[in-house]
Amino acid sequence: MSAAFPLLCLPDTTQRKVLKGFDAVQLMDAFRLNFSLLSNNAKQLARSLNITMDILCLRPNDNIEIDIYGDDASRNMKWTLYPPIRFPRFLWFNRTKRGSHPVYMPGRVEAELLEPRVTVVFQNSGLNISSWLKQFQDVYHISDIANISFEKTTCLFDMQSIKDTVQGMDVNVLSFTKDCGVKCAQLAFRAIPEAKTLFISGTKLSNPNEYQNMLIQNLDGLAIIRKGDLKISLDQILLINSATILLSSTHITDKLINRYRKHWIQGSNPRMEDMRIAFEPNHIFDKDEILKGLKFRRCLPYLKKGFEGMKAYGLMEFGFEIRRKDGTEGMIAFENDDDSRYFIFHVFA
Repeated sequence: MSAAFPLLCLPDTTQRKVLKGFDAVQLMDAFRLNFSLLSNNAKQLARSLNITMDILCLRPNDNIEIDIYGDDASRNMKWTLYPPIRFPRFLWFNRTKRGSHPVYMPGRVEAELLEPRVTVVFQNSGLNISSWLKQFQDVYHISDIANISFEKTTCLFDMQSIKDTVQGMDVNVLSFTKDCGVKCAQLAFRAIPEAKTLFISGTKLSNPNEYQNMLIQNLDGLAIIRKGDLKISLDQILLINSATILLSSTHITDKLINRYRKHWIQGSNPRMEDMRIAFEPNHIFDKDEILKGLKFRRCLPYLKKGFEGMKAYGLMEFGFEIRRKDGTEGMIAFENDDDSRYFIFHVFA
């Protein structure tokens, strides 16, 4: 069988149960369309069907992983591109330093449909990682890389090699999650400065002092999600220069929020458009403390033009309008959903 249509792994007992009643022709068509990217006929078929996937994510961990998602869950995919067997990290007696490996030419490729869960495995036919990414973008009409996620304490790969791999592609988000360390995050941030948004939730990234250079960047968005142990000061929040800010910290007090609002009235954080601070679901705000010393007017947030909020998902309470010295209008609001209780501050253009 040609490399254009790799051998389909026989499903195990669990997979057979999942696939019971699933039309065999539909299943094979799905694999032809989703996994035969080396075939020009398959690519032309995909384009003619105008199948569009929404999200392409790259995870350059010890193996290169690519996730592709769309509105139709039956087409969601996870690709794992393994290094060739000769790759040095498999030779423990000749193991080179982490962070110095070039992004490899894949050897074995594993592609997995998530619903129903079925896997194909085949040998790579000469495509490097950059070519794989471009194939996906071409076939599924994906214009950018939604997210590059770093999850290890230290990255295996040389950051310049990762940068070269995504050269010419728009990168929306850099994510530093799980065990990602400060050094890895800093190297990635410096290598790919064109990323529009940073998402920080790694267990080793609880001290914003170690990445203040990220706080001051003119980003579209900055999210720092470290419940429990994130201790961020007023001075650090005032450094943030992003348009959209999401914080999650039990150490942020009502008094700190009040002081921050007063700094905003005087002209600080001029680029900010929307701020959300997430607390535990049972958190109780002291609104008197938050509004202390502020001139405000009560309002209904969901009636405010230009404010979307999360009213479709959570319970929105009364809001409070305040104004900056230059006349810019801002609104304080509070909201609940199943997972969190939010302090919200929205600036109207």
